[in-house]
Amino acid sequence: MKRAILLLTVLLYASSLYAQHEKESADRPEQDTEAENFAGMFIGNTIITQSGFKLPTIGVEYIRELGPRLGIGLSAELELGSHVVQKDEDGDVVSEVRREGAVLILPSVFYRVYGGLVLTAGYGIEFEKNENLGLMKLGVEYKFKMHNPDWLVVPQVSWDHTKLFDGVVYGVTFGYSF
Repeated sequence: MKRAILLLTVLLYASSLYAQHEKESADRPEQDTEAENFAGMFIGNTIITQSGFKLPTIGVEYIRELGPRLGIGLSAELELGSHVVQKDEDGDVVSEVRREGAVLILPSVFYRVYGGLVLTAGYGIEFEKNENLGLMKLGVEYKFKMHNPDWLVVPQVSWDHTKLFDGVVYGVTFGYSF
């Protein structure tokens, strides 16, 4: 009889603790485990499709997640080196234009399709000493989380388009979520 009373007392005490824990959990809003900010450094290569020139490219980016699938960000890239582009202004006049050390700055939209797969789109400006150009960028990337989930490795490929040339950019971003 003493064992039954002791067992009943322990069970009642344990259930009251569990009920109190459930009430405290319900009072607090659920916190999202996903980070809302991402900052990273890009290392890659740009291939100018018209000429086949390959330019080493470095950059930085910042992304602010607006929800579980959507984010906005700002990217800046520097194309190291120079290349020559044919410029066709009137349809019959073709001249060569030298592009050196272009700096690209563009705001972008990021859409997470599934897991770490992300589609990107942005429009910005490519600054260069001879001529500044409007630049459209479409890309795809995949976010791999490291052992510490705040650190990410993000391989990516994108297509850059200006009125003078197209480029394919590929590389890896090493970043931190916070």
